[in-house]
Amino acid sequence: MRILYSLLALLFTCSIGFSESTADRPNIILIISDDQAFNDYSFMGSETAKTPHLDKIASESLVYTRGYVMPVCSPSLACLLTGKIPRKHGITGNDLAPDAPQFSGGKQNRKPLMDQLLSNSLILPKTLTNSGYLTFQTGKLWNATFKDVGFTHGMTDKQGRHGGDGLTIGRKGMQPIYDFIETSNKEKKPFFIWHAPLMPHDPHTPPEEILEKYKGKGLTPEAEKYYAMVEWFDNTCGELDDYLTKNDLKKNTVILYLADNGWNASEGYKGGRAKMTPYEIGIRSPMFVRWPEKVKPHRDEETLAHITDFPATILKIANIKAPADITGSDLLDRDAMTSRKSIFVESYCHDIADLKNPGKSLYARVVINGFSKLIIPGPAKPTRPFHTIPTEIELYDLKTDPFEKTNLAKQKPDEVKRLVAIQDAEWDGK
Repeated sequence: MRILYSLLALLFTCSIGFSESTADRPNIILIISDDQAFNDYSFMGSETAKTPHLDKIASESLVYTRGYVMPVCSPSLACLLTGKIPRKHGITGNDLAPDAPQFSGGKQNRKPLMDQLLSNSLILPKTLTNSGYLTFQTGKLWNATFKDVGFTHGMTDKQGRHGGDGLTIGRKGMQPIYDFIETSNKEKKPFFIWHAPLMPHDPHTPPEEILEKYKGKGLTPEAEKYYAMVEWFDNTCGELDDYLTKNDLKKNTVILYLADNGWNASEGYKGGRAKMTPYEIGIRSPMFVRWPEKVKPHRDEETLAHITDFPATILKIANIKAPADITGSDLLDRDAMTSRKSIFVESYCHDIADLKNPGKSLYARVVINGFSKLIIPGPAKPTRPFHTIPTEIELYDLKTDPFEKTNLAKQKPDEVKRLVAIQDAEWDGK
């Protein structure tokens, strides 16, 4: 009987300890902009894009202006779910190519892609849910439902290409997020929110009162609508931040921010060096973390940040041990971040040639070491002729040439050789 009482006491103590540990952990909101160039923010120097609310949040954050993502959405979002780069998590494009070995049942059969995604050691929302968080999915979620990847609550309840019903968030208000937060408060659990609205992504259908602000300024009609979408998205971020403040949640809620890939304001998908390409407009994004009274606001213009840093950071914030095979660094660990020498980006075809052979779809490998950037062409050919895909090695000095106008590869063969060695070592798994 004494042993039984001891076991019951132990179970009671463990249960109390679990509830206390979850209550002490902060809430976490991951905001993912969709199709927004790195320089299309006021705080990043744009004189056209109006982003006062993101400017404010960034001013209260640790900001890395040199963050890097993958050049198209599904692979980028998979990086955030798994903590790995595309060739390691296996989702290199948005769709399976019709001649891919795994293709069956048409483009909307996402099961092979879902199975590949779920085979990874980390699925971020599932891990957070298992550790005691209430978790909520809004916006884009490729290949799976919110339940498939472990969210307790969500808006995408059918497997598909973008996110189904989740895509209404922002465009039709933010109430689903507020309702979820109220649920988490009632259950006295910390919350994690995946907020990935289809904004400023097309269809570019901004409110007319916002669109009017951009007319008559010499912009193309496409750019007018895009910049209005950027402002509309910014407004929704302001609404969310106001809600946190008014409900006394700001202090204990961590906001993390990035965009999934870039965009060409005037030319959209046909912008040759933007989305789907390994150039700066396609792969660079500001990245920031706001945690009031915990993280000192600072703007870092030198350090390299990477999309795979987000899962590592979120797990650290939530006091969860990360799997050994994820590759990112904690964005809040300044020693680790500032000592990083290189980051890597992979650019692939829109359609996946073979889930088991990522290299078959490879457009280009990218290594950035300091401000030196090398692009190494891959074997795949463009499936969309308006994308600018490198056909030879390209070397750029991003310090003096941030928009990659001058290829220095022939002028600096020793630098090319040095960077190729760094990239090859990473590609080989070292």
